[in-house]
Amino acid sequence: MAVTVRIAHVISWFFLFTVANCERVSNKTYVEINGVSACFRRFNATHQVGCTSKASGNVGVVYYVESINDINYIIKEANQPPYAILMGPELFTLKNVQNLWNSGKINGMMVIHLDTTPIPDTFSPDTTCPNDPYGLYHGNSDYGNCREGQWNLNGNSMMFHDYAFPIFVMKDEEEVNYLIHDCFESFNKPIDGNPRNYPLCAVELKDSMSGSKDSVTCIRRNNMQASLDPETYCDPLGDKNIVAPLKSVPSTEDYPDNSVIVAAARMDTFSMFENEYPGADSHVTGIVGLLAAAEAIGKVKESIIKGDNSKDILFAFFQGEAFDYIGSSRTVYDMEKDKFPQEPVSGETHVHPINLQHISHFVEVSQLGLRDDDKLWIHTDPISVKSSKKISEEVDVMIKNITDLARMVDLDIGNITTNKPLPPSSVQRFLKKRQIPAIVMTDHQGSFTNKYYNSRFDRASTIQANSTSYDMVTEQAQKLTKVATTLARSLFLLATDGNTTEVEANVTSVTHMLYCFLINKTCDLFQEIIDEDNLDTLLESSTPYPFYVGVTTTNNHVTSLTKRLLSLYLGDRKVNVTKDNCNTPDKDKVYEYTWMQGPLKTDQTREGVCIQSSVSLTSAKSPAFDITDYDWTSGEFSTWTESSWKQDAISIRVFLIPSEQMEVVLLCSGLALFVVSLAISYFINKKSSILFQTPQNLDPPTENSRI
Repeated sequence: MAVTVRIAHVISWFFLFTVANCERVSNKTYVEINGVSACFRRFNATHQVGCTSKASGNVGVVYYVESINDINYIIKEANQPPYAILMGPELFTLKNVQNLWNSGKINGMMVIHLDTTPIPDTFSPDTTCPNDPYGLYHGNSDYGNCREGQWNLNGNSMMFHDYAFPIFVMKDEEEVNYLIHDCFESFNKPIDGNPRNYPLCAVELKDSMSGSKDSVTCIRRNNMQASLDPETYCDPLGDKNIVAPLKSVPSTEDYPDNSVIVAAARMDTFSMFENEYPGADSHVTGIVGLLAAAEAIGKVKESIIKGDNSKDILFAFFQGEAFDYIGSSRTVYDMEKDKFPQEPVSGETHVHPINLQHISHFVEVSQLGLRDDDKLWIHTDPISVKSSKKISEEVDVMIKNITDLARMVDLDIGNITTNKPLPPSSVQRFLKKRQIPAIVMTDHQGSFTNKYYNSRFDRASTIQANSTSYDMVTEQAQKLTKVATTLARSLFLLATDGNTTEVEANVTSVTHMLYCFLINKTCDLFQEIIDEDNLDTLLESSTPYPFYVGVTTTNNHVTSLTKRLLSLYLGDRKVNVTKDNCNTPDKDKVYEYTWMQGPLKTDQTREGVCIQSSVSLTSAKSPAFDITDYDWTSGEFSTWTESSWKQDAISIRVFLIPSEQMEVVLLCSGLALFVVSLAISYFINKKSSILFQTPQNLDPPTENSRI
């Protein structure tokens, strides 16, 4: 028994020694790269797009591509494949990526993405006619497929290609320099055109996605599992829309048709890489413009709410619009079923259901940051204008009002063209079901002025909003304030037909929102509207929250913050209410109650505040995932899903590859060591009775000796 115990102790110590040394060897063998974002895989009903690697990762020799000549060298001459390409953003084009992949010599890519790195003149991974298959004009012989002109001339469709290899963006300057100087130049860079000898510096690019093929297959695989801890292969894209009817008419009262003005903006953008979704002009300018208009309306809301003949204003922020209008499609779907903004619950008083017949006008703001000739442009739907004299007249009135009101704040409105279709916009999903007087306000007359639409380069600096401090008023903030004032006044005029001079957007609010959304999320405005329980999450880093819709199983921080801002601007402060009492009464669902930290006082403390408002969240999940036996090929609703991945599925490790001769020597040495170890183990086991003797001269203790 003693022999067995001693052998067990030896084995245990040998095991611990081996594990410890393996960790040391691993640390010496690999250098971990942490400052990265990965291209991941998404699906729709028919395709998969994005990137993935092998489960164990793709290994390639690092090659730093500085010019098109280096790309040609890789394709035609380089003879040490597979390679992992490191390149700047200007060379990361669809053509270059395809040529390198078709060469059969690459196993992955790394794209430099630093604030100091020159960016391309144009880059948009979206299509030239975004969202057309799910828009109003799809299949229309006059306007379908952007026949009147491509909206996104810089679109290269890179987002919608399937890459059978991993692609990462590198965001840490020290790690980029390490890969260039300590890896590529030290070991791999050809000398006088001749390849280097071993060892070579390589990377293991791991970006393993769980899902494959398409949404239909992926969802079916999810549903087929019967284990207690099932693996999820993909999740539907989606989040929540933010809506706020100004009047909050209870379900017990009448709600006349054509009595609601919808004021809308989209909430999201995308790019090829995780967490790289700035969306400055693509949608943030629209969000800030509509929020600033809501704040201005909130100050004069009583004249709208109490007006006998005034119309209601429904502020709406739609999520998932970059992926075939997820949020607006769901809103229209719920309106048709009388489940918007809430599904009625028996015995409860709730907000009166709003359907398509209630909508009298629709005003949408889109990209507002890069004004074409410094003008604001208004777009209309030629189909509804031409088919209905009444709608045509209503649209003319809306345009005249905006033009006159814009002149009062020195904002120039460009010439209106009525024969051009609407640009990509949420209102298209409403117009598919019912013709409504509708306009879309943008910064472009024809093709987008935004050269980085739905890309990682659409950031504060590209719209001249990169202020260095919270209170720094930029020229962009001043211009956007004029747009918000014009928008707010036009909405007030539509709702009441009254004097609008008291309605004015606040340039300070616009300045703060641009700073908080695009530059530093730890700003005072966000700290004011957050509650104490979520403050640590907000303050953990200053990096802005990403504007990606995400999946339906996660909470979107931007949605939560935008909802709180809208509550602050449209709601009422409740007095003598504590955090514990700030909640919705059991049978009164007309209003929501939100607890906020409140503004900073002179003694640097905050007194919490309870806000009562009509702001609520509605589903922004595509109906395709809720309809039983939905026809996935119908093209009626968005079918986008996102692949899931395991916690350790994304990583980059740098290491040296020895020559084949060295590998053979190492293998033979390992085999020899293994044989010697077997021989020693056999000898120790054979002679264990001698090597591990129990002393024989000790008598076992007696009863007396114990005493």
